Amino acid sequence: MAANRQQAVCRIIVGFSTSRQAFDLQRVRRHSARTLMIYGAGSPVVSNLWNGGFSVSALGLVVGLYLLPLFLVLGVAIMVRKISARNRTTPLGTDLLRPAGYSLQRSIDDLRSDLEESFIATPIMATFGPFLLLLQERLEHRAISPMAWYLVVAFSLAAVGFYSYRAIRIAKRLSHLRLGLACEMAVAQELEQVVRPENQPYRIFHDLQFDGFNVDHLVVSPKGVFVIETKGRSKLILDGKKQAKVRLEGDALHFPSHVERQPLEQVRMNVKTVRNWLTEATGFEVPVGGVLVLPGWYVELKQRMTDPYVCTGKALSSLLPKLSAGHLDMGQVQAIAYQVTQRVRDVDRERVM
Repeated sequence: MAANRQQAVCRIIVGFSTSRQAFDLQRVRRHSARTLMIYGAGSPVVSNLWNGGFSVSALGLVVGLYLLPLFLVLGVAIMVRKISARNRTTPLGTDLLRPAGYSLQRSIDDLRSDLEESFIATPIMATFGPFLLLLQERLEHRAISPMAWYLVVAFSLAAVGFYSYRAIRIAKRLSHLRLGLACEMAVAQELEQVVRPENQPYRIFHDLQFDGFNVDHLVVSPKGVFVIETKGRSKLILDGKKQAKVRLEGDALHFPSHVERQPLEQVRMNVKTVRNWLTEATGFEVPVGGVLVLPGWYVELKQRMTDPYVCTGKALSSLLPKLSAGHLDMGQVQAIAYQVTQRVRDVDRERVM
């Protein structure tokens, strides 16, 4: 009976160190092995701590206070995700090409999760034991043995030291990876000059930031400037079949399950903002058009639409050369490209991503 209770305590201790990554089995095994080396069932530490006076009621209350909110939020998130995935699917038909620095970005994302885990685990591991003993004293009106306090404090300090050391190592590794990502992005930008040199008509820019919103893509060409807005919408599954058609009619997008007008209005607003900014920045009237792109959808045009143009992702490359918002000579194209370049060159080379 005592051995079973000791094993339960160990499982709870291991659970705290892995709650942030509950579905990462490798992390669970790694944290469990580290904890059980010192606090395994039957070890002197757990035996002395148990003999010092742990009570099941206090332990259950503390575990509930610490873990119940976490498991509740996690359970709701998983349930919502499953319900959403049951009748929805991605609109994209093929996998995407890797952008510059993709592997490094994935590594940075993983390390950020590890760093968040350390930040969450440190206060939990530092306060769990003392809080348990204090609560037990209040519930049972009896003093806890000094040995139990010594062991709990030692464990808390060891946990704080371990996660602090871990966080420092992760921070150093992140700094190194960010530098590598910045360099890879810089090389990719230089390689783009091979396919779009300065004296060629088309210039392409991404993620222009404005006050309260951004422009996904901007194309500068002799036929004008084009604001391109991308909207990702998952496909509805009805009777086992993907619903992949969206109808443009009545100045609205008619999807299988709903109707949207806001994306069209957003493109028009972005076009107006970009036109005003470029005209003021360059000193001449800049013709600007808009394109709304719906990747993975078949767009059925029930009305002639030029404000903005609406197309699917695969049709964009063939549609764009046919569009015209006005006329720009090469000098004007370069002047506009210069202003846009100054606006988008804001990624800090010291802290990429």
